[in-house]
This record gives sequence, C-alpha cells and structure tokens, in this order.
Amino acid sequence: MAINKILQATVIICASLIFASCAVNKLDNSLDYKTGRYAPSKPFEGTLGVDEFIDLRPQGTTSDAKKWIGFIPGVLWIDFVSETPDTFTGFSSYNSFPFKSSFARAIYRNLSENGLFEKTVYLPEERYAKTKWRLEGIIRQTTLKESCYYYGSGFYAWCTRIIGLPYVSYETELDITLRLRRLSNDEIIWTHELKGSKTDRYYNIYQLMIGKDEKHILSYNFSKILEEKMPSAMESLNTALAASSR
Repeated sequence: MAINKILQATVIICASLIFASCAVNKLDNSLDYKTGRYAPSKPFEGTLGVDEFIDLRPQGTTSDAKKWIGFIPGVLWIDFVSETPDTFTGFSSYNSFPFKSSFARAIYRNLSENGLFEKTVYLPEERYAKTKWRLEGIIRQTTLKESCYYYGSGFYAWCTRIIGLPYVSYETELDITLRLRRLSNDEIIWTHELKGSKTDRYYNIYQLMIGKDEKHILSYNFSKILEEKMPSAMESLNTALAASSR
C-alpha cells in the first residue's frame, strides 16, 4: 500500500509539472503595453522608423549549479540572478523573443496606436521604407532576480508546490536609452533614459500557469514598467519634436 501511495504521488507531481509547463508556454510573451493618448491632435510630419534595439547588457548569470543547493536539507530559498532573462532564467519557463526586438516592437505598436507621426513602421520588417525619423534604443539592463522557496528542500519541495505554497518571487530592473534621429542631417534631437523596477512576490505554480492579463508573469512585469515610464518619455519626445520644427 505504501508503495502504491508513493507511485500515485509521483504520478500526480509529474503530471502537474507537465501541465504547468504546457500552460506557461501558451501565455503571451510579448512586452506590449497600453497607455493613455499622448499624441497631439495633429501628428508630426513624416514617417518614423523604429529600429531593432542595440543589446549592451552585461552577460552575467548566477551559476546554474546553485539550483542544486535546493536538494540540501534545511535550505529555505535560493536567489538566482540573470541579466538576460530572455535567454536564461533560473526557475521560470520563459520562451520570449530576444528583448532587442521585443522592446522595440512593443514601443512601435504603442506609437502606431497613438498616431504620434503620420506613419510609423517597424524597420526590421520594412527595411527599405523611406523615413524622416528613426527611433533607436540601447538596452543596458534587464536584471531579473528570482527567489525560489524550498520548505525543507529535496523531494518535499515539490509536495509543497503541488498544494499551492509560494514557489517564486521576482525583482526586475530595466534600463533603456531611447533616442530620436533626424535622418536628413543625421542629428540626434532627443535622448531619454528609461529606468524602472518592479517587485512581484509569492507566486505558486498555479498562478504561474494562469499568468496576469493572459501574459507570462515576466512579460507582464516588464510591460508594466513600460506602461508606467513611457508616457513621460513620450511627453519629452513631443516637446523635442515641437522645438525642432520651429
């Protein structure tokens, strides 16, 4: 009887992990965000091209071997830091597109929706479009700190996750430099440092399966930073454009 119960518990745990993994992969991994309207009543003249961002992030990541510490009895949590969560995370399944395109595409879509310019194009898809302006970005930091909870470590950790105890918390930091280039004279008329952070704590595996607003939790957190910080950036851009057209 004891063996049967152990086998049943093992099957339940394995099935739950498989279902969780499948569900997370179906969530929206884009960084799209929504803002209030910030464009003037009349759009600025010309076509804006949004280029793929330049990736200048540090490549440091906590050693993957650190995760094995969780099998040591008495370990209650492990902190895992990744500077490039679009390519590597410690405790979260995250199949994102490269951030250099994800951030650029999200900002492109928001600019298009707001109608800041007569026309807005995404240059990786319309490389030969004739543009008057080009929005460029430099990704300097996308730090993700994951804190994974173990409750005694080893096999027992999975049991606590199945019953819904908190599994992981996130701390994210974002640093992107945005700049607008006028192509007629190759002059950069606007530069903005977009910086933000977000802390999101105590998710169990079922909450990770559901996500937030149909988004993966990590995409949701980064998109929320954009949603909070981009309106002021666009107001600054509006001012720079108005001054340059005088």
